[in-house]
This record gives sequence, C-alpha cells and structure tokens, in this order.
Amino acid sequence: MEEVKKAVIELFSEIAKIHGLSKSVGEVYAILYLSDEPLCIADIMEQLGISKGNVSMALNKLEKLGFVKKVWIKGERKNYYEAMDGFSLYKDIVNKKHTMITNTYEKLKEMEQESEGEEKEFIKRKLKGIEKMKKVSEKVLELLNRLEC
Repeated sequence: MEEVKKAVIELFSEIAKIHGLSKSVGEVYAILYLSDEPLCIADIMEQLGISKGNVSMALNKLEKLGFVKKVWIKGERKNYYEAMDGFSLYKDIVNKKHTMITNTYEKLKEMEQESEGEEKEFIKRKLKGIEKMKKVSEKVLELLNRLEC
C-alpha cells in the first residue's frame, strides 16, 4: 500500500510541476485523492511531513483551480477537504490560454479601429499571429471536448 501511495504522490507532483505549480500542490492533491474520507490540514501535514503554511497555500491554490473543495463535517470546527476529479489541467490550461488570447485579440482589434498609419499596420501584422494562436487554441479545445467521456 505504501508503494502505491508513493507512486500516486510522485505522479501528481510531476503533473503539478509540468503545469508550473509547486511540488507540494501535487502532493496535497495526491493525499486527498488517495483518501476515502475528507481530510483537514493537520491530517495532510502529518501524512506529508510538510508545514501548515505549505499545506494551506497548496489547498488555496487547488481550491481556486477547482481541484479540491471544502466539505462540512457535522460536529467539527476544522475545515475538511476532498479531491475533485480532473487534476491533469490540460483543458483548464488551454481554456485559460484561449480566453487570454481572445481577450487580447479583441482589444487589439479595437485598437486597430482607432489607429492609423504605421501604428495601424503594426497592429494588423501582430493580429495575424494572434489570430493564428486563437484558431489553434479553439481547435485544441474542440478536440479536448470531444475526448471527454
């Protein structure tokens, strides 16, 4: 059982690092993923041997990303957490990138309308590259949506 736990913790730690998150974010997610019951910060600290601050920051990040949620346990005053499915982040990252690209594209389109001369031509050239990025991100999102079960 301990070997399985180590393998899962290592897996989620590596996934977290690939996506620019800290190793502890992956470790905390792994502990919650492995648990059949919600865990509090003290439980996670004990299992991982990391500080309360580290666990707390990791939980905040995971909660913001939608990968863990707080759960209420009758008679308990502590916050408890459980893992949600979908830690791989691929679709989330593509979605965030697509949103950023689209927002920038729209902003530049507006700026293009308000500009003239050299500035207008510069914006037009840059818009071509950003439009290509936008189309690629749309296609990747479509593909990821089709792959979901």
